[in-house]
Amino acid sequence: MENQSTVKSTASSYGLTLGVVLTVFLILLYAFSLEMLTKWWIRLFEFAAVLIIAIMAMAKSKKKCDSLFTYKNSFTAYFLVVLIGLLIYHIVSYVLFNFIDPEAAQYVLEKAMEMSRSMMESFGAPQDQIDKAIEEMGKQNQFSLKNQAIGFAFSLAFYSVIGLLIALIFREKETTH
Repeated sequence: MENQSTVKSTASSYGLTLGVVLTVFLILLYAFSLEMLTKWWIRLFEFAAVLIIAIMAMAKSKKKCDSLFTYKNSFTAYFLVVLIGLLIYHIVSYVLFNFIDPEAAQYVLEKAMEMSRSMMESFGAPQDQIDKAIEEMGKQNQFSLKNQAIGFAFSLAFYSVIGLLIALIFREKETTH
């Protein structure tokens, strides 16, 4: 049971670290270029940050455990980091784009619509489909509480699947002779 509390405390501190990293990154993008929030490669940075910090937490938890580092301990370390980090990130994003600067949310939506239109045109989509898709996009507020909660849930599920696989690598098997 002591291992579980060690894992939880280590993972919680790394989760806070992840939340701060993602938040600082979001604020830097907000301050310097809102348009970059629509770029696909920005998601790659976020993905890498989540994985690196979660894996660091797993390694640190494994090192601190004084007995067998089970699959449960391994996944718990990973999951808590992702849960705390993404929760902080989504809360900050919601507050930033709904209360602090709602006009920025509209700007990001317009840039995302422009990018979607040009991508659909480059794939040769019919104009009526493009117009319909852009119209639907315009009706959505990606920064609404509902959409932030949905995004959080999907991100958590996505990262959890990855975490289940990574936990297999970090777990220790009981040796039987």
